[in-house]
Amino acid sequence: MKTFLSLPTDQAFFNRYARLIPALKLSGYLGQVVSALTEIAVLYTAIHASLVFFSPSFATWGATSGALLGVVIIEAGLRVLLPYSARAVLYRRFSGLDRVITAIVFLACAVLLSAGTLMSYHGSRDVVDAVKPMPQLHNNKQAEDKYMLAERNTFQHYRADSTEIAQRYAAQSNATKTQYAAVIAQVTGQIQTLEAKERAGQRFSTAKAQARERLATAESDQAAKLAALETDKAKELSAATDRKTKALAKANTELEQAKQKTELTNTKTVSDGDRKTNRYKGGLSWFTVICHLVLIVSIAVDETFKKGSGIEDKVLPTQYDFSGSVMSELLHALSGKWNQFIRSGIRSIEESTPPPPLPLSPNELYSLENLKQPVFNVAFEDLIDPNIIVANRMQGNTGSTGNGTGNHAPSTPQPSGTGNGSPRRNGTRPKIAPGILNGSSTNGNGNGKHP
Repeated sequence: MKTFLSLPTDQAFFNRYARLIPALKLSGYLGQVVSALTEIAVLYTAIHASLVFFSPSFATWGATSGALLGVVIIEAGLRVLLPYSARAVLYRRFSGLDRVITAIVFLACAVLLSAGTLMSYHGSRDVVDAVKPMPQLHNNKQAEDKYMLAERNTFQHYRADSTEIAQRYAAQSNATKTQYAAVIAQVTGQIQTLEAKERAGQRFSTAKAQARERLATAESDQAAKLAALETDKAKELSAATDRKTKALAKANTELEQAKQKTELTNTKTVSDGDRKTNRYKGGLSWFTVICHLVLIVSIAVDETFKKGSGIEDKVLPTQYDFSGSVMSELLHALSGKWNQFIRSGIRSIEESTPPPPLPLSPNELYSLENLKQPVFNVAFEDLIDPNIIVANRMQGNTGSTGNGTGNHAPSTPQPSGTGNGSPRRNGTRPKIAPGILNGSSTNGNGNGKHP
C-alpha cells in the first residue's frame, strides 16, 4: 500500500524545525544500530549456548540466524510502533476502537522497549568482555632460570668439594695405613720369630710381651690417626653440605621473593584492567540506554513536527491491496483449470455414453433458465460516459447485440436427434430470456447498464 505525506499547511512552523528533523532521524537510526549490535551479542550468546549441546555443527548458524531475526523483530517493531504511540498521544486516540488499538500499541512498545533496553544494557558488557585485550602479565621465567642456575652451580661446587675432601682424606688414610703397616709387620715378624724359638725350647716371654705391646701400640696409634682423619673428613663434608644448603636456601628465597613480586605486579595489572573494563562496561551500557531514548525522542519530535506543520500521512490504495493473496488466486486458477480439464473429460465420456432406457415413472425436472443471476454495480469516478457495457461471457451465446440492453438473439434450434425427449439428448438448446444473463442488475430490470 503506497503512502505519501501531504504538504504542510502551517508553513511558518514547518520552516522553524525543518532542518532539525533530518538530524534527529539520523540520530535515531544510528542509535538503533548501536542497540542492535549489543542485542545481537546477547541473543547470539544465549542461543549458541542452548544449541551447542544438541547440535554443535548447527549452533553457529542457528545462533546467527536467531540473533538477526530477534533484532529485526525488536528494532523494526519499535520503528513501526513508536510513531503510532506518539500519534495516539498527539491526536488523543483514546476512545472507541482507537482505544483498543492504542492499548495494544502501547503494550507492544513497552514489551519491545524493555526487551531491547535490557538486552542492550547487558549485551554491551558482553561486547566489552569479548573485545577487551588480555592483560600483559609478567612471568617468573627469569627468576626460575636464575634459581636453576644457582642450584646447578651449588651442586657442582658441592660435588667438587666433597670429591676433593674424599680424595684428600683417602690419601691421608692410605698413607697412615702404609706407615703403620711396616711397623705392624716388623713387630709381627718379631713375635713370630720369638714364638718359633719358644717351640725349640727357649723361653722369650718378656721379649714376646714387649713385642705384643709395641704391636698393640702401633695398631692403636693407627686407629686413632684414622679416626681423626675420618672426623676431620666428616667435618669438612658437613661444612660443604652446609654451604650447599645455605646456597640453595638463598636461591630459593630469591626465587620466592621474585614470585611474590611478580604476583603483586600481575594482581595490580589485572585489577587496573578490571577497573578500566568496568568503567567501559558502565559507559557503554548507559550509552545503549541513551540510544533508545534518542530513538524515542526523534520519533516523538518528528510526529510533533508533522502535526504542528499540518502534514498528514496519506494512503493511496490500489486494487491489489484489497484483492486476495497471490497464492489464493493461483490456487483458484489452478483449481479452475483442473476442473475444466476433468469436467471436459467427464463430458466427453458422458456424451459418448448411450442414453438409458425410458423409465417407467420419470422423475421431476427443474429448469434453471429463468433463474436470475445476481449482478453487482461497479461505480467509476471521473468518467465522461457513466454507462459501461458488460459483455456476456455465457458459453455458446454469441448473439449479443452489443448495445448494452442485454437482449440476445434466440438460439437457432439444432436438428433433433434420437433419444428420450431430453433437450440435451435431442441436440436442442433452451431458449434464453432476453436481458437476464448479462444485462440484469440487482433489481432485475434487465437494462444491462450500470451507473
